[in-house]
Amino acid sequence: MERLLRLFCAMTILCLNAFCTPVVAAEMTFQMINDSERAINLKLFSDGETHQQWPSRTKAYLVKPDTAVQQLKITCEEGEKICWGAWMKVQSVSGEIVGPNGERRLTRSVTHNVGVGERGQRTCERCCHICKDGTLLPATTLRDPNSAGK
Repeated sequence: MERLLRLFCAMTILCLNAFCTPVVAAEMTFQMINDSERAINLKLFSDGETHQQWPSRTKAYLVKPDTAVQQLKITCEEGEKICWGAWMKVQSVSGEIVGPNGERRLTRSVTHNVGVGERGQRTCERCCHICKDGTLLPATTLRDPNSAGK
């Protein structure tokens, strides 16, 4: 009976090792350029099982206004999809905001989202990349939403 139990344990361990895939950590680098006059908040979101967020669930990166490339290096699981979302809160002294189509609204502030947005819920395929070790993504230029066509 003891021999049968040992054989069962050995077979179980072999089966588990054959079907369990180890998680492989990878480093990839996002590159951003903030071509606006205001700072832009940015987060990275895992579309995988972990639903991890960078820098964290409660914080965001601040991409400063600068035409130089700013790099964000993260550690992620090899093969998971990582998407970026950026946003800018615009305050209005007069209380009037001009929307992207020229419409005017009375409000104190408005949030402009790009990519997958502030909460990672918008659809944006060009904003998502597969995590692969050593990846240096091409620079993405973020612009002020009110400067379109200027």
